[in-house]
Amino acid sequence: MHIDGLPGEFEAFVERARAVLDGEVGQAKKIVAAANAERGQAQAALAELQDQHKQAQKQLDEINNELGRASTLAGLTREITGGRKTLEKLKAETTAAEEALATLQKQRTEAEAKLVALGNEAQRQLGIRLEAESVVAGLRAKVNSVFGARP
Repeated sequence: MHIDGLPGEFEAFVERARAVLDGEVGQAKKIVAAANAERGQAQAALAELQDQHKQAQKQLDEINNELGRASTLAGLTREITGGRKTLEKLKAETTAAEEALATLQKQRTEAEAKLVALGNEAQRQLGIRLEAESVVAGLRAKVNSVFGARP
């Protein structure tokens, strides 16, 4: 190993490390983008389900008003039961959408934390590189002063 080859080897090492870190950062960004897209879809689905829930509740209220005027108890019970089933179904769908949204938010938070960690690691590697370049420069200066003084 020759001392003049050290900077080149170190530079190659730093470039490989940078390439790996860039790949990791790129993957983390893709994960965050996908999580954001899924979160948006989940929020849209949740809003749609909440709207359907409100409409079903409104229809149930209307049915209940009409049933109040109905003449038989059997007819009232059947329509109320149907309305409640619809309402319960919508509540279950709303709960599932809220849980999916919470999961996506958690995934996004984790992906963002990973992205920050990778950025910190990149900064640390840059600091190591700068320190190593300083050491190499100092060694070159010493070698030049020792060998430069001789004829």
